[in-house]
Amino acid sequence: MSSQAVKKNLSGIQVLKTLAVLLEGDYTMQQLIEKLNKDEPKPVFNNSVISKYINTCRQCDIEIPKIHNKYIVARIPFGLNLNSDEQMLLYNMQSVVRDNMSSRQNKLFDAFMEKINKFSNKQIVRIEKKSAKYFYEAFDKAIQEKRKIRLLFKAKMEMECIPVRVDRHNAKTYFIVLFKDKERMIAEERLAGLEILREKFIERINDQVVVYKLTGDLAYKYTLRENENYMSRYDDCCTISNHGENKEILFSRLLRYGSSCVILNPKEYQREMKLLLDSTLSNYGV
Repeated sequence: MSSQAVKKNLSGIQVLKTLAVLLEGDYTMQQLIEKLNKDEPKPVFNNSVISKYINTCRQCDIEIPKIHNKYIVARIPFGLNLNSDEQMLLYNMQSVVRDNMSSRQNKLFDAFMEKINKFSNKQIVRIEKKSAKYFYEAFDKAIQEKRKIRLLFKAKMEMECIPVRVDRHNAKTYFIVLFKDKERMIAEERLAGLEILREKFIERINDQVVVYKLTGDLAYKYTLRENENYMSRYDDCCTISNHGENKEILFSRLLRYGSSCVILNPKEYQREMKLLLDSTLSNYGV
């Protein structure tokens, strides 16, 4: 019985070769050119050709962002389908390796985790010091694409929520999210990982404007935040409008200014700030 010859699609093969190399690691364009041409009789891969093949992969729903000049396979639609229990098992295994094994074994396990992440059909980013920048970029990407996220906590729980922004407060990083229509501040140290979900959200516009007055030396030295504007300004007094800042963070900051700061509007914030100030003073027996 004769078999019919199958015509090979050369471009399709080259696309698969490109994807295979991308799945090996994170590479710059020059590194991809060198690796892909290595086993070719003559160089056939260049910047233009590889860019075309990467775009073909993207059209097949394979997410390949370019981060710090390197191309990274973030998610493939036909990969391993890890559930939340399996994800937490991997994180717990990694903690055991971190605490009990040698640096060499740690590196081997890290490489294994990278492969798991690449071949998972979920975009999961672990929170570690060396990969923190990828986590922040993934969080920002979810905001830009208006996609919900799932936060994985070290305490073996998870939260499906809407990403809002990242804030720094008292030398700590907080991820501001919407959960059950309420804004939450999640400390970075509580988190183990993040997953970007396919489900999109409708952006909530935070149009809350808070007006407050600063006096004395503070008014002269104060530096505006990016979400603030001066309404009036003199050497010893200024009025500032603050747009959309997280209420808890804003209150904590303004509270440090003591009697040099007064909230003017909205009146609800003014009353809440007074109650917070009274409660703080009562804790010190004042």
